[in-house]
Amino acid sequence: MDWGFIIFAVVSTVSLAAGGLLLLIGYIATIPAAFSFGLKTGLPVLLLPVIGPVWFALSHGPEFRRAAVQLIAGLALVALAGGLIAGLGPHFAEKMVAEMIEAEKNR
Repeated sequence: MDWGFIIFAVVSTVSLAAGGLLLLIGYIATIPAAFSFGLKTGLPVLLLPVIGPVWFALSHGPEFRRAAVQLIAGLALVALAGGLIAGLGPHFAEKMVAEMIEAEKNR
């Protein structure tokens, strides 16, 4: 293994974990509050995965601004992790397979 793969693995794993955690915290902050405003507000927030809670948090002023930032930052981190895995994952997989084939030939 080289340093490039280690950095790739750490960055993608940490960004996915942090993004997922921020999304979960944002959901916990917005979904119960949305239902306290009634079913007309609560159901779209529950049924539209990320757009609903972000819409609710942004439309209800500064008391939900933190939840909106958490949801947007969580989405950005999850997108970063997905992009890294989809973009660089095949490169590292091909590289490792080539190293394993070469090691088998030299055996």
